[in-house]
Amino acid sequence: MSASSGAMARFAVIANGRAIERSALPQLPPAELFAAISEGVEAGLRVASFFGMADPDPDARRRIQQLWGVPEVFADWREMLDAVALDAVDINIRWDVGLSPTRVEAVTEAARRGLHVIIAKPLAETWEQCQEIVSVARDAGIKLGVDQNSRYAPAFYGCRALIRGGALGPLLSASINYHSALGRQHTNAFDAVHDVSVHGIDILQSWFDGAPVEVYASWSRRVDGIGSVLAAIMRFDDGANATLIYDFATRHRRQFEFIAVGESASADGLQDQELPGPSRMLRATLRYGPHEPRGVALELPLQYALSPQSYLATRLDVLQVAGTPREPWASGANVLRTMRTLFAINRSLRTGLPADVGSEYVE
Repeated sequence: MSASSGAMARFAVIANGRAIERSALPQLPPAELFAAISEGVEAGLRVASFFGMADPDPDARRRIQQLWGVPEVFADWREMLDAVALDAVDINIRWDVGLSPTRVEAVTEAARRGLHVIIAKPLAETWEQCQEIVSVARDAGIKLGVDQNSRYAPAFYGCRALIRGGALGPLLSASINYHSALGRQHTNAFDAVHDVSVHGIDILQSWFDGAPVEVYASWSRRVDGIGSVLAAIMRFDDGANATLIYDFATRHRRQFEFIAVGESASADGLQDQELPGPSRMLRATLRYGPHEPRGVALELPLQYALSPQSYLATRLDVLQVAGTPREPWASGANVLRTMRTLFAINRSLRTGLPADVGSEYVE
């Protein structure tokens, strides 16, 4: 499929009960979804509705077919790949509960058929599996994008635009604080670092355009039924640093707060999320302030919410580069940097010591 060919993208989803209940896909009628994607795609590329969906959950299959009008649904994703002519697949298989090897298998089978892949975050459970997924995609010559959708949240994306445009000067420091308010993050049986904190790690590295050289992380004491708080600091080789606070105890707010400090100016803002309610972030702010004159600040307008637009963006990230030499912004190779840092943070949490973030770090 080429971005200049005028071809229609035939798209399918591989899930495991999450297509409806915990979907990374926005709950929009298909005409709205693909019209929104098509608006941003390079001239000549038309994006069609879903051609198939595979999920072992019969209720999920029935409901997604009702919602999307998907022409064909399957219990087994392998059967779908054999039966339906496709250009790309969205792999939304869980990374935990022993299913990460299935993710690797699904990417391998899609790549063998020449299908481009969008895969839900986090990339995989182990470093070896992350490397294998990226290697399989590279060797097959397909596009591999990771659904690190928080990169596209308006305030985070806007902050990155200021950084890349030179408005802040070279970065000195940045920090992201997240307050979860509700959810599985408050239970002891959930790997909140791997599943949730990966967002903040990825956002920071999209700002610094690279991985830190060292991290140190610590959990507060955990209170059963309430939660705990993760704190991490990252050191970069140019003398910059970054901090990450993931608060899984607070109950009265659900939001991101952040600041990025450069040599010339700073930017701060927030992404505010509904509480209670579904995972939709509706309020976003971004403010820019030069170091001189003191006290001057400009609030910048933001034109969309995190959901569903950021989910559309991650899919467009892959579809718009299909058939070109370019790679998605959140490509598998790019997100390997995020995963290296995540595994180093987990190692620091286990040992209580700083951890190096090596280019070939193995968990």
